Amino acid sequence: MISADKIADIAKLQKEISIKWVAVDGEIIYVERAVPTSFHGEGNTMNIRIVPSGEIRTVNRNSIIEINKEEVIL
Repeated sequence: MISADKIADIAKLQKEISIKWVAVDGEIIYVERAVPTSFHGEGNTMNIRIVPSGEIRTVNRNSIIEINKEEVIL
């Protein structure tokens, strides 16, 4: 398990990860290959670049449920 407090540390490494989060509409989104590009502590969000497409997505830290196939706990 990964503590939610460690998400910022993982993001700062800017290394490829897999990530799963819950979207606003309740859909669970899984990205197998993503690279964190920035972390915004005050807003609790981080930007990720999806490797295959190059798309940038903003993810709320509190919605992340899995990183590198390890459960994230609040």
